[in-house]
Amino acid sequence: MLFAYTEHLKPFITYQHTREALQHYRRHSKFYCPQCQQPVQLKIGTVNIPHFAHIANQVCEQLFAEGESMLHLQGKIQLFEWLKKLGHTVELEPFIKRLSQRPDILVIKEHQQIAIEFQCSTLSHEKWQLRTAGYENIHIQALWLFQTPQKNLASQDILKITVPPIMQNAIKYSSKGLPYLLTYDAHSAKFNYWTNLLYVHGYTFIAKVQYLPINKQQFPFYVPMPITREEFHCYWQLYKRFCAQYVFQRLLRSKKGVQDSFLRSCYELRFSLETMPLYVGLPVKHAESIPIFSIEWQTILHHFCSQYQLQLHKLCKGDMQLFLHQLDLEATKEAVQAVENYCTVFAKWYQNKNSFPDICEQVYVHLYSVNG
Repeated sequence: MLFAYTEHLKPFITYQHTREALQHYRRHSKFYCPQCQQPVQLKIGTVNIPHFAHIANQVCEQLFAEGESMLHLQGKIQLFEWLKKLGHTVELEPFIKRLSQRPDILVIKEHQQIAIEFQCSTLSHEKWQLRTAGYENIHIQALWLFQTPQKNLASQDILKITVPPIMQNAIKYSSKGLPYLLTYDAHSAKFNYWTNLLYVHGYTFIAKVQYLPINKQQFPFYVPMPITREEFHCYWQLYKRFCAQYVFQRLLRSKKGVQDSFLRSCYELRFSLETMPLYVGLPVKHAESIPIFSIEWQTILHHFCSQYQLQLHKLCKGDMQLFLHQLDLEATKEAVQAVENYCTVFAKWYQNKNSFPDICEQVYVHLYSVNG
């Protein structure tokens, strides 16, 4: 931790002093944890950021985390100084007694408090949920900034990215319902915007990646705009490439033969695995609620309609729920909505395919709620 109290109850922040001054303070002062009030050590060193740590075998009663990485300490300092320069009222590592929690940074506005958590280490969903709920219960907004994964650091472009489950909790939505994720890279002191997130499968998304140096970033953060039709064509090409790769891998790896519902559906519908119809494998809103790649569940849905002699654009919610149950999936509200969204997109394209042949355009209209 970067903050402690002296024996005179004065706040002391390590990085605001030179190493020479810290050596003097370590010889002549005592420091105490602001959370449990136990003595703490001032660690200076020659490489790492000076910080406080509890004495060995000493347990902080309020369970304040030890073992912070230097990257985490560095990021906290950068974010704290950035917010101060912008003129905001901020506190570093404040102890919130009602929660027995210490956010990395607390931003205080007239009618609002924002707890910023810069997360560099692995965090369980349960712990994230508990801490977020704690803040919300006392009317503090929780803002989680995850350290940008190094494998997702690339040039600004439309790219495939990996978003781990815990980071998916930090996905935000614009007023137009567009999902985006903001992370921070303490190595380069840059904010990273992954905008217009398009779910593919598992942890894979397609996103427009944009970077902004900390000295050019404002707070509150900017809300990204929808991508253009031209940009969505790049999304579409990437997405369809993933669909083709998925079908190829399913064909190679399936050991169920005729018991494989996807392959059986393709066979009975006379779909060619080399050139699947463009109208299966469509990205739709809420697709992430169905943990099966879209090209698979949408193909099986067409087969389901064929079996029961149903028309795709006339399916009722009961039909959709039955379809999901046959896939051994829970028919959640979001999953049913995903199926309904696909039926709507397909129907609009099919009914107008002579005058509106580009299904990519219809998907763009659906995802971004624009006039076709």
